[in-house]
Amino acid sequence: MFIEIFLIGILSGLSPGPDFFLVMKNSLGFGRRIGIATALGVASALFVHVTYTVLGFTYIIEKIPSVFIAIKIAGSLYLLWLGFHAIRSVKQNKEQEEQGLKANEDKNVKQGFREGFICNVLNPKAALFFLSIFSQFISADTASWVRWAYGTEIVIAVGLWFIFISTVISYQKFRNYYERYSHWFDRCLGAILIYFAVFIAYSTIHS
Repeated sequence: MFIEIFLIGILSGLSPGPDFFLVMKNSLGFGRRIGIATALGVASALFVHVTYTVLGFTYIIEKIPSVFIAIKIAGSLYLLWLGFHAIRSVKQNKEQEEQGLKANEDKNVKQGFREGFICNVLNPKAALFFLSIFSQFISADTASWVRWAYGTEIVIAVGLWFIFISTVISYQKFRNYYERYSHWFDRCLGAILIYFAVFIAYSTIHS
């Protein structure tokens, strides 16, 4: 069962979503250090989902839909905010690029970690995963330590996957290409984040 849980964690990370595109954006724009910090933020937020699943709070969320609706709306607004800032990216001249690179070097990893954490903790996709899939692997008879072990497996699997993504994408070859067309990359990734925000908001209103 432990192998199945680990594979499910990997598969959930492979499925493109807001977390994936945020890690990609920060890795390309700010380098490996910020990208990994974002990945760790995403993984840390998964412990929030693991905790309410293991402690049985999924029952409360299922019985009080307004709680989950509030999470979805908050997540939608946060993605909209991230996407709006990204889509406003403009082409920079030589001097602006040098200033931007210096700013990127000085960027605090706490911001990358915080963005990853908030993005995942408010990500309805993550909540739905634990409500619908992960919860199927635990029952009233499942020992407490086994529940936490399953949850930790998911966190490790997803965390390792996103760290791998941030490490590969932040190679200088990719970053050099990104720097040439950064405004277009940022606009595209911003548009994708806005799409997720609108999709979440639309599905919430019509659910």
